[in-house]
Amino acid sequence: MTHIKKPKDSEVNAYVYIKEELDNLGWIVKNPARTDYGEVYQQNECLNNKYLKKYLKRLMPEAVIKLDEDNFWIIESKRDKKEIDKALKEARIYADKINKGDDIKSLIISGIAGNDTDGFIVINQYLNKNKWETILFNNKTKNILLSKEQARYILDNKTINYQDFPDIPEKKFIEVGIEINEILHTNGINKNKRARFLSGLVLALLTNSEIDMREEDTTTLVKGINNLIEKKLRDVKKQNFFNFIKLEIPPVEENHIKYRTAIKETKKQLDTLDIANAMASGNDILGKFYETFLKYGNGAKEIGIVLTPRHITKFAVEVLDVNYRDFILDPACGTGGFLVSAFDYVRNTSNKDQIDKFKNYNIFGIEQEDEVVALALVNMIFRGEGRNNMSSGNCFYKQILKTNIDNTVTGKFVLNKKKILENEKPLITKVLMNPPFAIKEKETEFIDYGLSQMEDGGILFAVIPVSVMIKKPFQKWRQNLLKNNTLISVLTFPDDLFYPVGVHTIGIFIKKGVSHDFNKNVYFAKVKEDGFTKRKGVMIFNKNRRNKLEEIKEELKSFINNQNLNFKSVPEFKITSKIDKDDKELELIPEAYLDTDFSSLTKDDFEREIKEHVLFKELNFGE
Repeated sequence: MTHIKKPKDSEVNAYVYIKEELDNLGWIVKNPARTDYGEVYQQNECLNNKYLKKYLKRLMPEAVIKLDEDNFWIIESKRDKKEIDKALKEARIYADKINKGDDIKSLIISGIAGNDTDGFIVINQYLNKNKWETILFNNKTKNILLSKEQARYILDNKTINYQDFPDIPEKKFIEVGIEINEILHTNGINKNKRARFLSGLVLALLTNSEIDMREEDTTTLVKGINNLIEKKLRDVKKQNFFNFIKLEIPPVEENHIKYRTAIKETKKQLDTLDIANAMASGNDILGKFYETFLKYGNGAKEIGIVLTPRHITKFAVEVLDVNYRDFILDPACGTGGFLVSAFDYVRNTSNKDQIDKFKNYNIFGIEQEDEVVALALVNMIFRGEGRNNMSSGNCFYKQILKTNIDNTVTGKFVLNKKKILENEKPLITKVLMNPPFAIKEKETEFIDYGLSQMEDGGILFAVIPVSVMIKKPFQKWRQNLLKNNTLISVLTFPDDLFYPVGVHTIGIFIKKGVSHDFNKNVYFAKVKEDGFTKRKGVMIFNKNRRNKLEEIKEELKSFINNQNLNFKSVPEFKITSKIDKDDKELELIPEAYLDTDFSSLTKDDFEREIKEHVLFKELNFGE
């Protein structure tokens, strides 16, 4: 039990850990006695609160979090993982003293045990009907401190079992992603191997088997981790991916210590995210983490991919209203963002049997880069996906054919050196993709491939550079597209959607196999605001910022199902309009069809519009 004293070094480590974790989880880690909006007392600071001092006397927990004026959360820590029960016991003693009075309450406590070397264990408890019980998330414990939203939910609903995970704050992912990237860099992990290293370690952790991080022999430690990886891959019948995911011991023995350090330090960071438990939720936790690690940890440049922002994958899946009967394909799946969003959407709208069928037989992903497909594979395994219809290699040499397993229509990949097999019926009903930019194959080739795999009437969504729909070199392709398919919608995305990559993009929705009817409307929208803002060079969601994607989501969803619908046009934002058949260049972008509102246009607005127009022309029309 903690009295007034000089803290030992190990306790100082706990103070730092608690403060950093609370900060990353959204708490305001300032002393409430000194700052009106502060939420965290550390050690003797709590005695500045007259009620805490009244009941605790001279006792001081490691930290006390102010939930509101009447409710407090007690945290107590110990230096060794074996002392977790002792930490909880002392936290309960502090809380029980507070709860004897009528002024304030402490219904949530946490015990923390560990240190910087061994990592930390966290157990959270709630006083449920006068009995301290461990807080559960989807019926599982959570080895991480509570976010503000989680603590508030538990307190307001008087429950120990939280059935839905709020998103871990973006800041937390960013901090962990950057920290892991730095750990791998410092310990000499080649930049081209970092994605493999991370996916392998994460997959080993998924087995829920204990990894002895005190093991001092690098070869033994890595062998144990690889055994877990191989076992998990056997379980999902994907043994052939082992060489893409296994950890590789450095050939030079002098580097073994660094490699072992990289494993241990990375695991400690992963533990702070509590990935295994978080993945039990319906949120794309792992996808978000990969996005943060690869994008903000410089990994995206290192493995040559551009990740689709998760709010775009989620938007596309919801607009297409993917269901368990659909067969989904992403021919350039990267880390699997579209596939994960599709699976999560179906999981939230279907029963268990429908979900099992969908995840085993209806999801297909292809990725050319072996290092990247390893990430997609682990991502899908975390979703509970069974057969894992992921394939590495060039999509243009693969065909997905219909087959039949126990009277269940399904599909299988076959090698197709002629690119398109004749006399075979396509299987896929919906394609979602973000073709890679600036490679030998053009974005149009990926779209054509996706359409070739689809049943007539199927819907394709693709994120592509705006140039594809306006530049002359693609004019003939656009003509053929409309000759054989229906263009349903075109959306202009924010200029900084792929920040820091400076590519201007649009999203297109195409119905396969039905010639475009020029007497029917196309849904055009200029979605320049999606709720995200740049903060210190990082894209962060701001709930107070306008989100035009959400504004058009339900309207566009209805339009995709029925192109005869008409909606009110909003100047410079959205319009349903027929394609101009007399447009010789066939420019198929919202800017060519949207009305301009001049009623309140100031001189400064006019000059800005002209500058943006000139810049737009230079970026997208120049040869």
